[in-house]
Parts: sequence; C-alpha cells; structure tokens
Amino acid sequence: MNSWKYLVGCLSLSGALVALPGQADAAAINYQKHDHSERFEKFWMTLEEKLALSKEQREELKKHREAVRGERKELKEDSKKLHKQIKEALESGADRSKLDSLGAEWGKIQVQRMEMAHKYQKKFKEMLSEEQKAKLEKFKAEHRDEWKKKYGNDDD
Repeated sequence: MNSWKYLVGCLSLSGALVALPGQADAAAINYQKHDHSERFEKFWMTLEEKLALSKEQREELKKHREAVRGERKELKEDSKKLHKQIKEALESGADRSKLDSLGAEWGKIQVQRMEMAHKYQKKFKEMLSEEQKAKLEKFKAEHRDEWKKKYGNDDD
C-alpha cells in the first residue's frame, strides 16, 4: 500500500524538479526582454475599438505615434544612462554635488518625457469628437477603478 504512494510522490517530485527550472528560465528571459510594445499595441487596439475611431483617425493616430517614437526612445535611453551614472556614483561614494548635478539632469529628462506625454495626449484628444471624448472619460474611469481594485487605492 505504501509503495504506490511512494512511487506517486517520487514522480510528482521529479516532475516538479524538471518543470521549475524551465519556468524560471522563461521568466528570466521575459524579464530581460522587458518589452511593453505588445501590451501597448493591445491597449491601443482596445481603446480604438471602445471609442469607435474612424479609419482616418486610426491612421492619423498611428502616424503621430510613429513620429514621436524616435524622440521618446532617445529620452528613454538618456534616462537609462543617467540612472546608471547615478547608481555608479552612489556605489563609488561620489560627493553630494556630483549626485545633485546628475539628479538635476535626470529630473530634466523626466520632465521632458512628461511634457511629451502631455503633448501626445492633447493631440489625441484634439482628434476626437465630443461623443468620443465622453467615451474616453468613461473608459479612463473604468480603467482607474480596475487599477485601484487590483493594486490598491494609491492616488499618485
């Protein structure tokens, strides 16, 4: 009676030992990739559907996204470089003035990124009709509620 339990236990354990490293490797690969483009595209497709954008609006929006993609990518790379420099400065024990200057540069880039996002959102809203703007506000409220339920009520 005990031998079959022992056999099932061993098979289960060996299966777990084979499966877990593979899952860990897959998670590491996905984390290193850290690409949000697929999720971003899915979000825009959902939004385009919910707002019932016309073909012309979709094309104009896509052109605008592609036009700002290069600048957005450049700012992101600059931000990453400065973040790395700040981390290295902290590890090497740099003085306060060096950290403050790097922090000020990084802050300027963050403000530029926020300005770009604001301009993009403004341009997007200008493309919409009044009915679509109302649908957008409803979608944002629903999305915000889902976020709060999933991640908590943090109003940052």
